[in-house]
Amino acid sequence: MIYLKNKGFIFVKADAGGREFMFEQFIYDASILGGDGFLGTRASFSLDLLISFLAFLPISVAISILFVTKGYLKIHQFFQILLFLLTVSFLAWFAYIVHYKEGLALLLEQSSVPSSQVYLYLGIHILLSIIVIFKWFFSIVYALSDRRRRALPGLYSQAHIKSGKSTFLFIFLIALSSVGVYWALFVA
Repeated sequence: MIYLKNKGFIFVKADAGGREFMFEQFIYDASILGGDGFLGTRASFSLDLLISFLAFLPISVAISILFVTKGYLKIHQFFQILLFLLTVSFLAWFAYIVHYKEGLALLLEQSSVPSSQVYLYLGIHILLSIIVIFKWFFSIVYALSDRRRRALPGLYSQAHIKSGKSTFLFIFLIALSSVGVYWALFVA
């Protein structure tokens, strides 16, 4: 077998019983996508996609909340769990790309924002991310357990609404902090 690596693709030329064939496999490499994002910044396509999701997260959650006001509780439950899982995945992906794949030191060199300010943005973003993940997780867990006990909707509805409003505020703040970190690292 012959392996040739060229810009993220591996070409394998193999002889299988007298027949030659070519096999291509794409390997995810953020450096291929670097600077080719759709938002016109220094960020990669994957980061532009990620920040778009995080920026529109409060709108997505608000749409999910509209389902419950119209009486579609199962759809609300499904979308809340889906948005939570996507948010956790995207926040982990964002952290991986910024800290490891792109290299935070390199991003700080390219940014015109002072590194101390970027570290402040990152610290706030990480703190808010942790709060959002825990608040949202426990809101979902308590809602599922209350629903199994037939106390939601009903007995615990007001407590769930209060928890949901608090979680929504932090989701909105995480969207703002994500856009702030993106701006500091890829726009400025």
